[in-house]
Amino acid sequence: MKLKSFYTAVAALSLVATPTIAAAAPVATPLTQPATESVDGDNALAGGGFIIAAFAVVAIGLGVYVAADSDDSPNSP
Repeated sequence: MKLKSFYTAVAALSLVATPTIAAAAPVATPLTQPATESVDGDNALAGGGFIIAAFAVVAIGLGVYVAADSDDSPNSP
C-alpha cells in the first residue's frame, strides 16, 4: 500500500514540475530563432481558406439534405 502512495506522489510531482521546467527553458536557441531571409512575391497558398470554407458549407448542406430526406417507405416488401 505504501508503494501505491509513492507512485501517486511521484506522478503528481511530475505533473507539477514539467510545465515549470519547460517555462524555465531558454527561448532564443538557434532552432527557435526566426529565419533572417525575406520572401518576396505573392504567397502561393493565399485564399486557400475560402475554398476550404466553401467546401465545408457544401458538405454541411448535403449532410442536412440527406438527413432531412423524408423517404419513409419501408425497405422490405
